[in-house]
Amino acid sequence: MASEGSVPEPYFIAYLDEAGDPGIKTVAPIDPNGASEWFTVGCAVVRATIEPELVPLVQNIKQSIYSTQSPDLHFRNLVEHKKLPVCQALAAEKLRFFVVASNKKNMRGYRNPQAEAVTMHKHNYFYNYCIRILLERVSQWCARRSIYETGEPKHVKLVFSKRGGHSYRHVETYIHLLAKQAEGGRIYQTANIPDFRVLDHRLIEVIEHNKNAGCQIADVVASAFYQAANAGTKKWNTEYAEALRDRVASRNDGHYAGCGVTLLPWKNWTLRLTDAQKKIFRFYGYEI
Repeated sequence: MASEGSVPEPYFIAYLDEAGDPGIKTVAPIDPNGASEWFTVGCAVVRATIEPELVPLVQNIKQSIYSTQSPDLHFRNLVEHKKLPVCQALAAEKLRFFVVASNKKNMRGYRNPQAEAVTMHKHNYFYNYCIRILLERVSQWCARRSIYETGEPKHVKLVFSKRGGHSYRHVETYIHLLAKQAEGGRIYQTANIPDFRVLDHRLIEVIEHNKNAGCQIADVVASAFYQAANAGTKKWNTEYAEALRDRVASRNDGHYAGCGVTLLPWKNWTLRLTDAQKKIFRFYGYEI
């Protein structure tokens, strides 16, 4: 963490967006009209020096698929035959992708009063938990990469695509409290900890989806994996998420599972998923 007197200059920018509903009070298909069975958070990381290139990149992709009427790139609204070219185009760029995909059936009705007290907003607990899991992977990758490139860990700025129902101030507070807990050796769930050498709670921005090209790219990541996990639906298709593979983050041993692609719950081998639901996760190395 940087000192409170100086906001560090970011070396990376991480854009975050989501697909699905983070609600866990009721969950489909268990409950009629329940929240979505899957919830995904996608992230696109870029070097800060490349950020100015994202607007023309998205514009060029939209032009290439003859989708210029809408001012922004929104994956869910694209007709099916335009989705694969978008993913293929992004997989050829200087980006790095991460996704956390949670099957929420095991979370139905779950509450964690201790975590709710930390987040100060009971409805944010599950969302914040998914963000934490994602930030563990993103921050660790950014630390490794910046040390390799510059000899020292460099900061990453977090840019959230604004969605209704979230308190992003509480997300900022949550990250700040996690950092303080880690500093004092009091952090819960110590198996994996965000690398706070590259995170600073002041390097957080929330912006409207249609006003930020990076957030639109993160939307593609989140939505492609959401569509890949939602087997049994009319639009189920894994080839969009598969097409992103060249830019999905992997560990030093080349494995994507648990790094660029993280499936929740942790004991995912016990999930009662169909083979179709498992397909995308098997593609990225999960043995389920």
